[in-house]
Amino acid sequence: MRQIVLTLLIVSGVILTVIADVFLKKSAAHNVGFWLLGLLLYAFVAIPVAFAFRMTGFGNLFLIWEAVTVVAGIIVATVLFEEAFTIQKFAALILVIAGLVLSYGH
Repeated sequence: MRQIVLTLLIVSGVILTVIADVFLKKSAAHNVGFWLLGLLLYAFVAIPVAFAFRMTGFGNLFLIWEAVTVVAGIIVATVLFEEAFTIQKFAALILVIAGLVLSYGH
């Protein structure tokens, strides 16, 4: 049960982070409404992070959080902003997975 809750906290936090990034991108530093919404969503990210830190160590959470954020960022950039899915982005996905395996493999 603990692992499920931790996973939900990480996923919800990453989703909020990516949505905040999208609003900041769409604001282009000119649309104050989108900019403020992006900042507000970033503030809400602290909630799942705080609970997740109570359930796991800093290193574990940081690595997982960043890895999932990289994957989500590549997906959003490719799908929502129609950026090219390049060999470099594919390599980044492979390296993220490799990094997690190397970090947690026994």
